[in-house]
Amino acid sequence: NKGFQIIMKILWITPWFGNYRIPVYDYLNRQTNNQFYLICNSSDLSELVKGKLTQTLGDHVSILDSEKRLVFGKGGNTTFANATLTIKSVKGLTKKIKEINPDIIIVEGFGSWAPYGIKHAWLHRKKLLMFYERTKYVERNAPWYRKLYRMIIGRTVNHFLINGMQTEEYLNDDLHFKNTPKTLGVMCADSCNLRKQVTETPIDIVKSTKERLGISKQGLTFLFVGQLVERKGIKELLAVWNNHIKKYPNDHLVVIGTGVLKEHLIKKYNSEKGIHIMGGISYDKLPLYYALSNVFIMPTLEDNWCLVLPEAMACGLPVACSIYNGGTAELIKDGVNGYSFDPLNKKSILDTLEAFHQHDLQTMGKHSIEIESNFTPDKAAQRIFDACKSVIQ
Repeated sequence: NKGFQIIMKILWITPWFGNYRIPVYDYLNRQTNNQFYLICNSSDLSELVKGKLTQTLGDHVSILDSEKRLVFGKGGNTTFANATLTIKSVKGLTKKIKEINPDIIIVEGFGSWAPYGIKHAWLHRKKLLMFYERTKYVERNAPWYRKLYRMIIGRTVNHFLINGMQTEEYLNDDLHFKNTPKTLGVMCADSCNLRKQVTETPIDIVKSTKERLGISKQGLTFLFVGQLVERKGIKELLAVWNNHIKKYPNDHLVVIGTGVLKEHLIKKYNSEKGIHIMGGISYDKLPLYYALSNVFIMPTLEDNWCLVLPEAMACGLPVACSIYNGGTAELIKDGVNGYSFDPLNKKSILDTLEAFHQHDLQTMGKHSIEIESNFTPDKAAQRIFDACKSVIQ
């Protein structure tokens, strides 16, 4: 393998991530001949993820539990970006970075734990890569001091690892890093595992669940999976559903997730025709709902790169996604595998829901699988590894 021709020790510093990232770390560890290290935060990870990390990386993963947070602002229950400013301190992090003594440091964004890695890279002349996800739209309300801080600190970055075109646009136009190299397409979902579980879901269980929910063969079943919070646009979607079923009375909308709006939405909408607010379910039950649905819809009002979108695509579903999601440009091909829409425009939502009645959804689903196949963990990891090699050579 040509990857072994370059000896480099990589350290990735990130407090939080999901199960989807472990295959990426595994790939990087194998490509560097067991020279990949990870530092993360205990309280931000599930026990399942911690177990898999230890199994995958052994003593090359350091799970710290000494994070302290100082929060400024009155964000309340909002999950919109820039509602608060959080400064984090982590005892033992600086010492751990020095012990590992990496050639390359990968940090996530400009805040959180990133300053520790940025400082070490600058002081010790190490190569610095930054995994970054924000877009112009997400950062539309960013205060001036955050933008100035990013413009200054970003000068130390040797290479940006980013989601796609909208993040590239923000880095180039707003933060003026047009000349800093960037690798796109580094985000991924746990797509292969989820697709396998969907195909293995027994038909009789799918059928019985549909019968329990009263889902008939005549209509379409739309699926939403996400937090039940203002930012996800679920209120906007539910508000127009009654208008949609006047024309398509056999359609259904299955809503999965939990959050501060859960009780309010259940009280207001669960008695309406075709709406099923399921609340939170365990991850292992999710494949059943992908299997029984015809279309996945994400009406988010603000997202960097909504992971459930490529997950649904990998499961063979046509998709409808908000124009305010940072991954829409790469993942949605209008009329091919789905549609992009404006969740702040009622007509746009209704036109999009109706459009799926005019298409061969099986063909659309096949296109979803084809498009998503370019954003699998192995391809994301290869892009990251190539970026690491480029700063060393």
